[in-house]
Amino acid sequence: METGPMTERRLGAGSAFLAYGALLLGFIVIGVPVQQHNIVAGLWLTEALAIALPAVAVIWFAGLRLGPYLGLGAPTAWQLLVAVAVAAMNQPIVSLLTFLAHEGLPAKLVADFDAKQRMLDGVFAGQAMPMILTVAIAAPLGEELFFRGFALPALRRSFGPLLAVLVSGVLFSALHLDPVGFIGLLEIGVMLALLRVWTGSLWPSVVAHAVNNGIAGAAFMMGFEDPDSPPPRWVLLLGFVLLIAFVVLAARVLWPRREEPLVEKEASGRQRWAWALSAVWAVSAVLGALQLLRHH
Repeated sequence: METGPMTERRLGAGSAFLAYGALLLGFIVIGVPVQQHNIVAGLWLTEALAIALPAVAVIWFAGLRLGPYLGLGAPTAWQLLVAVAVAAMNQPIVSLLTFLAHEGLPAKLVADFDAKQRMLDGVFAGQAMPMILTVAIAAPLGEELFFRGFALPALRRSFGPLLAVLVSGVLFSALHLDPVGFIGLLEIGVMLALLRVWTGSLWPSVVAHAVNNGIAGAAFMMGFEDPDSPPPRWVLLLGFVLLIAFVVLAARVLWPRREEPLVEKEASGRQRWAWALSAVWAVSAVLGALQLLRHH
């Protein structure tokens, strides 16, 4: 196992931003066409081809083993239990932040957000179980693999833990193209990144993401995401209290924290698999781009 300076410089912020650029391009030319054709199947393909694949390809191009780099080691039962509790208790915070953005941003952005919420209401009403399974399984696996598995350690090497957590959260939120929901999604991304930093494992972040999305999906199914019905005041007050607690806990996770070198384990022969994945991505991107051009 090589742990010298060359290995430690192998993946940094530049690698994360490069892969994120590929993710955004894939999201447009692969994700958009397939989701227009079939929303459920399209979301699964988007998570696999546009989001997860660039991260895996970059790691393999670097000649590294996926498991150790991504943090795929088994967490403790306590860590998983904490992840579930944190994700559930985080909901009032997201409601508060989204409500504040909804009240303060320009009317055009708010109207677009409300229209999107009503569209999702219709999607969940028509395909409740497939959508719940998609947002609770496909999205956590694909997005956690990229943002907290791949990007967070790379950003941390260049920026340190605090800035890496914040930047990974910004990148995660920006992917959703939702100005009104941006600050709430950023907070979710920070929460998921802190779980990865605290446990050293990716699985608590995956579980917390699944719980978060499952609760959000259930809220759509039960009509709680109606933009004409703002959250009750007690939810907003609870969100404020929990937000203060969240900031305190985040500080405890990040400071003081002794920086441990990230050991990237070498794996010979991975580059050929990276080229194969890149070929799959390229073919998917070309087909998606042709589909977009056909519709325009």
